[in-house]
Amino acid sequence: MNAVFCLMLLTGVLAAALRGDASGAQHALLSGGGEAVTFCLEMAGAYAFFGGLLGVLRESGVTAALAAALRRPLMRLFPFAPGEERAMGDICMNLAADILGMGGAATPAGLRAMRTMAGAGGARARASDAMTLFLVLNMCSVQLLPTTMIAIRAQAGAAQPADIVLPTLLATGVQTLTGIALCKWAARGEESA
Repeated sequence: MNAVFCLMLLTGVLAAALRGDASGAQHALLSGGGEAVTFCLEMAGAYAFFGGLLGVLRESGVTAALAAALRRPLMRLFPFAPGEERAMGDICMNLAADILGMGGAATPAGLRAMRTMAGAGGARARASDAMTLFLVLNMCSVQLLPTTMIAIRAQAGAAQPADIVLPTLLATGVQTLTGIALCKWAARGEESA
């Protein structure tokens, strides 16, 4: 990653030099760090609010109730190999937290689920179909409350920062269904090969 960052930095400096705008590049290099710190401080309030709201949802049992509601449909959806079904509790908690916009809270459950499924597979060299589907669902994750984007829009001065909730719900719903369909198609293709 350091090499990629250095390459991007050198490309930018080279492009500025070729355009004859070295002072603009110097200003961008020197002011960029200050702007990043200012942005982070301005975002802190929004993150504190959404973090508190999501903490209340977790403590009040909303996340657990959503995970319980997801359990039955997910058991039908996942093509578990023997032993992998033990990860279902963590899968449900991970996806419930993602749906509610608690990405940071979802991570530990997701890691536990992957470890459980990997342990059930023994020493196999590749991910199982259930592991692949879980990863796709985790990445697509339907968002009822896109807290990060709302916070960024609020910080940027949007008049209605939360007006992206419905478009985000539609977009993440479509990508989730597409991801599931592609995983099922790929699994079916492997079985016939």
